[in-house]
Parts: sequence; C-alpha cells; structure tokens
Amino acid sequence: MRRTLLPLVLSLLLPAVTAHAQPLGTAPADVVTSGIPAIIPAPVRAEVQTASTTLLLDDAYRIERSGAFTETVARTVRINTVAGIGEWSSVRLPYSVSRQKLTVLSAWVLTSDGKRITVGKNQIFTKLDNAGIGAPMFSDTELRIIVFPQLAVGATLHFRFRMDTHTPLFAGQFSDIESYSRYGDWGKVRLSYDYPADMPLHIEAYGMTAWTPAMPAGSRRKVVGFALNNVLAMAPETIAPNAYVFSPRVFVSSFSDYAAIGDAYWARAAGKAAVSPTVRALADTITRGITGKRAQAVAIYDWVARHIRYVAVYFGVGGIVPHAADTVIANRYGDCKDHATLLEALLAAKGIDAVGALIDADGPNRPPRVAANHFNHIITYLPQWKLFVDSTVGEAPFGELPSGDLGRQVVLVRALADTPRVLHTPGFGPATNTLIDEDDSHIDAAGTLTARSTQRGIGAMDIAMRGNFLNVRPGQEAYIMQSMLAARGLQGTGDMQFGNPLDFAKPFALHMQVRVPAFAQLPGPAAVSIPGSGTWINIPGGDAAQRRLPIACYGNARVSDTRLSFPSGSHFIAIPPDVQFRNAAGEYRARYRIEGSTVVAERKLSTVGEGLCPASELAAFQALAGAIGHDQRAQILYAGPGVTLRWLPGHPTGAH
Repeated sequence: MRRTLLPLVLSLLLPAVTAHAQPLGTAPADVVTSGIPAIIPAPVRAEVQTASTTLLLDDAYRIERSGAFTETVARTVRINTVAGIGEWSSVRLPYSVSRQKLTVLSAWVLTSDGKRITVGKNQIFTKLDNAGIGAPMFSDTELRIIVFPQLAVGATLHFRFRMDTHTPLFAGQFSDIESYSRYGDWGKVRLSYDYPADMPLHIEAYGMTAWTPAMPAGSRRKVVGFALNNVLAMAPETIAPNAYVFSPRVFVSSFSDYAAIGDAYWARAAGKAAVSPTVRALADTITRGITGKRAQAVAIYDWVARHIRYVAVYFGVGGIVPHAADTVIANRYGDCKDHATLLEALLAAKGIDAVGALIDADGPNRPPRVAANHFNHIITYLPQWKLFVDSTVGEAPFGELPSGDLGRQVVLVRALADTPRVLHTPGFGPATNTLIDEDDSHIDAAGTLTARSTQRGIGAMDIAMRGNFLNVRPGQEAYIMQSMLAARGLQGTGDMQFGNPLDFAKPFALHMQVRVPAFAQLPGPAAVSIPGSGTWINIPGGDAAQRRLPIACYGNARVSDTRLSFPSGSHFIAIPPDVQFRNAAGEYRARYRIEGSTVVAERKLSTVGEGLCPASELAAFQALAGAIGHDQRAQILYAGPGVTLRWLPGHPTGAH
C-alpha cells in the first residue's frame, strides 16, 4: 500500500461495548489507514439503470456459544429491465444437508398492476448441486430453488428463508463476511448479529451505519447491527478490481487472530497426513533412483499434480476436513485439502517437512484486519526451501504459482519453528510473471514476410501458456495461426509446434512460423511496422483526475527481441529512435540498430502492482501506455535494392 487516506472505518472489539444504547456510528470512525479508499462516495443521483433494485434486505443472525447459528433473511426486489427478469426468474439457495436446515418461510410476486401471487410449494424445488456430479461422495450440497411466476418489468418479488446451521465448520467459533456491491441499487439494508455476551466478536466494517440497541438487563446477550439507506448504483470503470474492495462490507469473527484459524483447521485435519504403509510404499515408488531431498520433492509434487484429479467439492464439514491420504490415493481425486494432505504425507515419508497454507486464491488480496475466515483454498509451504507450491494446478511446475496465488497473505495451519504463522506468497513481478518473445523475420523481394518466432513464459505466464495449450488438439495448429493473423488484420498462413505442457522436465515453448504475402511494398521506398508490435498494455483513456475506482494492477514483464531482414542491398532511410521511459507505473525501454540489411529491435516492459493501485495512479499508467503505443506505431522507412532516392528540396538526405 502506497498512500495514506481517510476511509470511513469501524474496527471494534464488541465485548468492550456497554449494554446501553450507543450509536456506534459516533465512535472514532475516521481512522487513518493506508491504501486505497475503503468506500467510494455514493452518487447523488442514479448513474446507470440497474436490472433490478433491492428495496429491502433484512439479514439477521442469532449466534450460539457453540458456534451454531440461525440466519433469517428477507429480501424484496423490484424488476427494472428485461435483464432483471432473467436475473431473478429463480433464486438458488445452497445448503449443506449434513450441517444445515433451510426453510423457505414465504415467497410472492407483486405484479405491476398490484396483483399479489403467492409462490406455491410446487414452485419450490430441491436438487443436488451440480458441483457434486461425478464425485457424489464428496458433496452433500443441495439447492433450494424458488421459481417466481409472472415476473415482468415493474414487478416486485419477495422471499424469506431461515438457515439453521446446527453444526458449525469450527466448533465454538463464528465468522461471516457480507458485502453490498456498489454496482447495485440498495434501498433499505439491515444486517444484525445477536450473540452471547461472553463470546468475543471482532468486527471490521466499511461504509455502513452502525447501531447497537439497548438489551434488557440480565439477558446475557448483545446485538450489533449495520445499515445502508438508499445507496444508488455507480457507473463502472475499466480495469477496476472486484467491486468487493470498494463496496460497503462487514467482517465478523470470533477468532482472536489468524493463527487461531490455522489451529482450528489443524484440529480436524491433523492425522489425515499420516505416513501409512500405503503412503510410504507410494513415496518409495515415486522416488526410486532419485537422490537429494529437493529432487525427491519435485518428483512427488509432479506425481500428485499429474495423477490426483482435482474435484472442487466437499461433504459436510469436509469443507475444512481433508480425506486421509490413503483415501485420496485410492480415489485418485480430491479437492485442494486432499491434494495438500497427500503431498504432505508423501513428502513426510521421505523426511521432507511440508505444511498447509490457507489462502484466498483469486480474491481481493487485501485481507481484513480481523481474522475473518475469508480463505477459499489451501496450498503447501516447504520450509526447507521457503517455497510455496500448489499441486491442484496440474500445469504448474514445481516452485511456480498461478497468478491467483501470487502476492497473497497465507496462514500456516500449524506452527513451525522460527517461522511466523502468517506469511506472504511471492508478489507480482518479472521473476513470477514474464512473457518473452524472440522473432526472426525476413522480407523477400516480393514483399512477403516469413517469420519464425518463439514464445515462452516465466512463473504465472508459463503456467497460463501450458494451460492454454493443454486444450489444443492436434490438427488445430494451422487454423489457430490463421485466426491469430486475421485478428491482426493480416492475410497469411502459419503453423505452430509446442511440447507437452505437462512435461515439467523441459521449459515450455511455443514455436510459430507464419507467411504473409504483400506485407511490405518493394522495391519501395516505403515504410513497414516491426512484427510483434501491438497492444502490450490496456489502459483506458479519459481524464485521470475524474477516476474514482482503484485500478487492478499487476506487476509483470514482457521482453521482445526481433530481427527483421530485408533483401540484400536494401538501405534504410530511418528507423525508430531509442526509447527509455520510466514512471511510477513501470518502465519501458526500446533499442533499435541496423546490422547490414537487418533491423534489430529490443524492447522490454516492466510494470508494478500487487493487485490494487489507487485511482490517482491512472495518469501514470496512461503515460506509460502512451509511450509504448507511440513507439510501437513507429515504422522503418526503407528502400529496396536498386532504388534511387530523389530528395525534395529542404529535406535531409542520406540513410540512418
């Protein structure tokens, strides 16, 4: 985080609040925090028409000391457009059969002419969540589906349900995250938590009006609530992050800190990674003939990544409890917890320590201050090499992480000697996210371009390339190349070759060959762009001073080395000038030189960012994008063999 701003923040340790009525909105609200604004001010009038408007949302929790809770939700929605009909034609309410009971209390539609239609029992369905298909033993999630009749523009729908969670994920603990997107219309929102007075509940809230009612003496319970009133939708802006990071939101947790979440996970997961005879035999088979701990770790990781199919569903408290390593070996599939557990067990069989690391993959990479359980994934930390690995990504070589795992706070599920429980994965940058192009192109006397190029990635870019080409079937190569050329406005043909994306023993590279007739005018004189020029960075235009939303920015690098050869005897009137541009958004450098009848172009871009940059930095990104675009639109001015140049009066002569 780079700036110090004044968002509206409430960070409260609720047991310290007295039992008397205290408007929490008057508590120290303008707390200085660093980073982007927590909340974007609401527009004074509607900026966009929304498909629907939430007229009322009442969300009430009653929490017990055991961690069990009941949530009662009532929602009323007005349909504004045809798109809103599709959005709200049905409501899907998921629940765990083994841990929860869901009851629909009421549902109706009020037509635009005032007719109220009650949703009948035959219009409320229960079905298995599609996530469980193909691996039923891993899923007990069902969907209660409410289908609303006679829904039309101008109609209002209402539904109310109660969710009884009798078995919490973590015994004696409660955690919840609620957010209200700024891309939606919110009329009246009420969120409340009724909890035992002796239950430590930590709350962090942004952009919400807080209140706490007086409780009867001797009730031994407390209630805290948050409200929104008539918040209008704001217009979206390009390259903005997930709306969650600038929308009103509340984090609630009874966990004292993040280490406590790790402990709670480990309390149920401990023992699942036991080194059984089956585990030991498999580890020995995988590492047969391999010496050295790191080489053995690589072999085991590769085996798990290739042979354990990733199935992202779970059963009951299996949301936080992995299956035993023996079970995963027998099934040959599992979710992220099962991957991490099996990997830990196999490594332990060879004397290599490994520990699970809870992470919020692909989500906002600014975790809440309070220890709310926002984690959705688990990867593996290898303390011997201070290295993170994620075996659920089958195309990720050992030691490389996909972009969704980069720059994230993680929590180790158990303590390690001399190691903090809260760590961070490697951030975005050239070492973790780079694309490299090498291009050798030739223009013949007829003006036909023949190019041979090689493209490879580093880190997340390498993983992305491997994943993309896993889906390319033999025989599609020429079609793909022709489509790529057509997308650039070029009529040509081509072919490509690439290795096995899952062969981690070799660097993955894409080799391409293209032939484009009439690419250049020869003998000229004329001008031609350098192959490989194009859009390296997408940044919106407009007045940067009017930007409100933060920017989704990710550090990365792109390197391009191009050789463009002309027929022997050609000479050059001008080539692009060298460029060296640097500002807060990154750096771009380009060098051009002539070697005989060949122009050599060396270009490199490096950008900054760990996922979020303040809106104030848009101008810097625009300037960087402008420098790149200006350079890559530059052309080579040339004359083919035998051409005599006749210069106009007053113009410089000679080649450059």
